[in-house]
Amino acid sequence: MVSIVIPAYNEASILEKNILQLFAFCQKNILAPWQIIISDNASDDGTSDIAGRLATLYPEIKHLRLAGRGKGLAVISAWQKFPADIYIFMDADLSVDLSALPPLVSAVQSGADIAAGSRFVSGSSVERSFVRRLISNFLRLILKILLGLKVQDAPCGFKAVNHRVVSQIVPRIKNRTWFFDTELIILAERANLAIQEIPVVWQEIKNTNRRSKVGLLRAMIEYLKNIYRLYASRH
Repeated sequence: MVSIVIPAYNEASILEKNILQLFAFCQKNILAPWQIIISDNASDDGTSDIAGRLATLYPEIKHLRLAGRGKGLAVISAWQKFPADIYIFMDADLSVDLSALPPLVSAVQSGADIAAGSRFVSGSSVERSFVRRLISNFLRLILKILLGLKVQDAPCGFKAVNHRVVSQIVPRIKNRTWFFDTELIILAERANLAIQEIPVVWQEIKNTNRRSKVGLLRAMIEYLKNIYRLYASRH
């Protein structure tokens, strides 16, 4: 079973269209049994109603309603509630082109513990603002200098993991917001797990409502605090 988790907080404007796009893609391109889990973390804009209706219409779509907020909370809760052979998460805005989904699944089927979408490996294509590129490269440098991280794009919101990762690594993740999957990569590297980076076509979604959910400066400060936490844990 392949479980694809879509963390959703106030995504009513895009949720139905994008979930149905993902559903149609999986029907044509994912050979193993699959399910889509909309992990709704305390939305108050109609997201829950849309997710519930889709789950009623399509047996392959599940709806998990959470009382708390946080992207990490949404993904981890869904991974732990719905057992699978391969666990995936991607952002609701589908910034990553779905053409990368079959290679992501194949990498785990072929023995990788983690398959991580990457905007910095050969074959990737990225449309992104200069400011976000600058911040991303700065954080990559900090991760490499302080933590010796080998993975080139730890924050990319497009990852697949096997059951070993969910049972052994996920319970050790302390962050429940935007840093959780970077922490996942850091802990997995420290445990010498097999990580394969997958090139992606990535397009920044120009939607002011979505961008406003997380202030860029605040997110960067929180990210740096979490990097230091993991650095200090080893020194």
